[in-house]
Amino acid sequence: MCDTSLSCCSEKIIVQDKVCTNWQLTAAGTQTIYSDNVAQIINGTGYVKYETGIGTLTVNFFRTGVVAAIQTIVIPAGGSTSFTVSRFDTISLTSTAAAQGEFCITVRYSI
Repeated sequence: MCDTSLSCCSEKIIVQDKVCTNWQLTAAGTQTIYSDNVAQIINGTGYVKYETGIGTLTVNFFRTGVVAAIQTIVIPAGGSTSFTVSRFDTISLTSTAAAQGEFCITVRYSI
């Protein structure tokens, strides 16, 4: 709601979506696990489980137009992590060997 005596603003509709999936890398490499094409400004909260594999798993959060990852998380084999990240549009997983686990994210954005 807007108080017109102070300023004029439009009401925003905030949407929340949840995506959960199992992921698997059959060999060393990188896999895009999440990509947003709805909004430019999103916030996401979630977790990544690294259930089987060796070495570490790297989780990178990217924003279109920015070369380097805006946030990076490294998870040891058998570990997990939770995250809250803003202003990203793609998440990738990178492993040095075969690996698998679970990914879950709840994103919030205005439309």
